[in-house]
Amino acid sequence: MADSLADRLNQKHAAQRQAEQTAQDKADFQQKVNAYISDNARPEYDRMMAGLNQRVNAVNAGLGDLPKFQLGGQMVTQDNCVASWYFEKPIMNAPANRLTVGIGTSPNAMYFNSRGPDPKRYQFQAAATDTLDGMVWVGSAGEFTSDALIDFALEQLASYYLVHKPKR
Repeated sequence: MADSLADRLNQKHAAQRQAEQTAQDKADFQQKVNAYISDNARPEYDRMMAGLNQRVNAVNAGLGDLPKFQLGGQMVTQDNCVASWYFEKPIMNAPANRLTVGIGTSPNAMYFNSRGPDPKRYQFQAAATDTLDGMVWVGSAGEFTSDALIDFALEQLASYYLVHKPKR
C-alpha cells in the first residue's frame, strides 16, 4: 500500500511540474508573439501602403464607367468619396497597435440642408500568423492579409460611392 501512495504522490508531483512547464511555455510563446508583432506591425503597414499604389493602378484599368480611384498619401478617393488609412502604435516596444480604415465622403464635399451621409470606420489590429512568418489584420470585419485588406477597403469605397454618389 505504501508503494501505491508513493506512486500517487510522484504522479501528482509530475503533473504539477508538467502544468508549470506548460504555463512557462505558453508565457514564452506569448512573449515571442508580442515581440514579433512589435517588430513587424509598422513595416507591414508601410508595405501595405506601398502596395496600395500598385493595386489602385491595376483596379483602375478595369473599372469601366465607374470613376477611377485617385491615390493621395494614405487616402484613396473615388469622385466625392474617400477611403483613408490611419495606423498608430503608441508604444514602440509593445505590441499594442490600431489601424483605422475610414470610408466616407470627401472633407470638401458639400451637402445643402444636411450634414451628409455617415462615414464607416473599421478597426483592425496587426497580429502574427500562427506560424510567426507573417502578419494579418484582425478586426470586426474579419481577418485579412495586407493585400486582402486593400481589396476590402477599395470594394467598400466603391460600394459607398454607388450609394452616395452625387446626383447629376
